[in-house]
Amino acid sequence: MSPDLLRRLFHLTRARVASRPPSPPRGEDPSPRRPPEPPQPPDELAGYYANLEIPRGSDLETVRAAWKGMMKKYHPDLHAADPEKRRLAGELTANLTRAYQELEAALEQESGRGGHRT
Repeated sequence: MSPDLLRRLFHLTRARVASRPPSPPRGEDPSPRRPPEPPQPPDELAGYYANLEIPRGSDLETVRAAWKGMMKKYHPDLHAADPEKRRLAGELTANLTRAYQELEAALEQESGRGGHRT
C-alpha cells in the first residue's frame, strides 16, 4: 500500500471515530433509549407540491398559478425544433398536470366542494 493511501484511510477512520457519540463508561448502564419511531408513510401530496415548486400546504389559487406558469415555461410546443427536448417537455408537462390534478382534487375535497373545475 502506498503511504498516501494509508494516510487517507487514517484520516477517514479518525473522522468517523470523532463523529460518534461518546460511549458510556464501562460497567455503567447506558442512558435509556427511546424505541425507534415507526416509519412515516410518504406524503404523496408533498411530492406534488415539490413538482410545482410551491410550499407544502399552498392554497388552490397558488397551485393553479404555479401550474400555469410552469406549463408556459415547459410546454412541448416551445421545443418543436428538437424532438428529444419536445419528448422530455411532454413527459415533464404530463407530470406537472398530474400534480396539479391531484392537488386540486385533494384541496377541493378538503374544502368540501367536490366539484371539478379547470
